[in-house]
Amino acid sequence: MSQPKIDFVITWVDGTDPIWLAEKMRTLQETDFSEAQKTDSSDLRFRNDFDFLRFCFGCVEKFAPWVNQIFFVTYGHMPSWLNLNHSKLKIIRHEDFIPREFLPTFNSHTIENHLHLIPGLSEYFVYFNDDFYLLKTTKPTDFFVKAGSKKSTKSQNHLKNSAETYLPRAFFAENILINNPSRDIFPYIQMNNMALINQKYRKSDFYRQHFSKAYHLKYGMFNFRNLLLSPWKEFSLIYDPHCATSYLKSTFQKTWKSSGDILAETSVHRFRSSQDISHLIFFYTQLLEGNFVPRSPRFSYHTMLSSDERNNQKIVQYIKQQKYHILCINDGEVKNPTKTKTALEQAFAEILPEKSQFEKS
Repeated sequence: MSQPKIDFVITWVDGTDPIWLAEKMRTLQETDFSEAQKTDSSDLRFRNDFDFLRFCFGCVEKFAPWVNQIFFVTYGHMPSWLNLNHSKLKIIRHEDFIPREFLPTFNSHTIENHLHLIPGLSEYFVYFNDDFYLLKTTKPTDFFVKAGSKKSTKSQNHLKNSAETYLPRAFFAENILINNPSRDIFPYIQMNNMALINQKYRKSDFYRQHFSKAYHLKYGMFNFRNLLLSPWKEFSLIYDPHCATSYLKSTFQKTWKSSGDILAETSVHRFRSSQDISHLIFFYTQLLEGNFVPRSPRFSYHTMLSSDERNNQKIVQYIKQQKYHILCINDGEVKNPTKTKTALEQAFAEILPEKSQFEKS
């Protein structure tokens, strides 16, 4: 079966780059923060202590050799090991696609919300953070599947033709919005996303029009979550698997056309703000318009390094056992960084025994 060209987009920042740091500090000093606007400009937001980006590229090479192009989005700095001459690698700097009036930016939401403007990007792309790792062999159909030949629904009219279009793979699950103080500004951003979503979509319409995608055998226990939250008139929150996300570029274009003023407000924030709208607005839009094909939640897993050594050892085993197709390993404070880094490196070495062609020879 033929497949469309599928690109990967990976965003990265070198938080130790002196030029970047100088511009960050200058921008921070020049930015007028109102008391009502909580911001996140902390160093933790830009850390890359373990420098595992090479494993992200190595995993793509081994487990997704079918990828068309990899668009590597960066402020301008480059990893010293990266082979810039690789035929599938496209270096994209912020000024290459983000409107000039929003630069410089240290707000990942601004960067992510403009991904559709990357020159040459395919209609079908998968967005990766730099701490997402493929652990198993994947197929294009793990990310996009040809839409059925049935007549397109009203919500799919912006697509060229449902009989010739491929839809993203994803799973739908409702969630409860909880104000978790440890997550800083994230609950505010989640509320902003959902406020916009509930203005645009009626929950009852989604369940009526896309019942077979709201409930699906692949979802397992998540079906009970959806059932329990079904009496609520509006969406409290939609579950974010924090996984590499399959996107239609046209979803970005359509959403910018309908909500451009709100998205532009995020873009003027030089740092992450409690008033932001995140890229998940595009993910939610695809879900609620039924523009996706159900996939198991167990395709990916999100975890975080911590001071709990048992937890960190579990992460090492996830890699060695290749338990998931995609594993996200968020940074966190660990007791023994050297020991933890070595253990993770050894685990990746077991599944990536050969040097990647994305690394310089």
